[in-house]
Amino acid sequence: MPPKKRLSLSRNTREAKRMRNVRSQESAEERAHWLNSMRVSASTSRANESSPEREMRLAADRARRATSRASQSSSQRELRLTIDREQHVLSREAETASQRELRLTADRERHTYPEKLRGAS
Repeated sequence: MPPKKRLSLSRNTREAKRMRNVRSQESAEERAHWLNSMRVSASTSRANESSPEREMRLAADRARRATSRASQSSSQRELRLTIDREQHVLSREAETASQRELRLTADRERHTYPEKLRGAS
């Protein structure tokens, strides 16, 4: 088991200060390259994870989101929901017809009551 990380919530370490300085000096191109490499790394990691590992990661994400949302004020919640709505609009405006069909099909599958349960009632 990896060693526990020490929580230093209000302290800035030398390394954190150094990295903040490095990030402030990088160009937009360097930042885009770094972000792309992080995306590739994350997708590779997720592609290699087992089903139980995936479930654990998703459960931890859900718990983290629930904790974060529970501590939000009503104005923070409204801001988050407004940003979410705006992102949905932008995403939908940018999608192609085939992407829209795929999204709607996936939504129907996700929100349709399972056939075997429907017959059991």
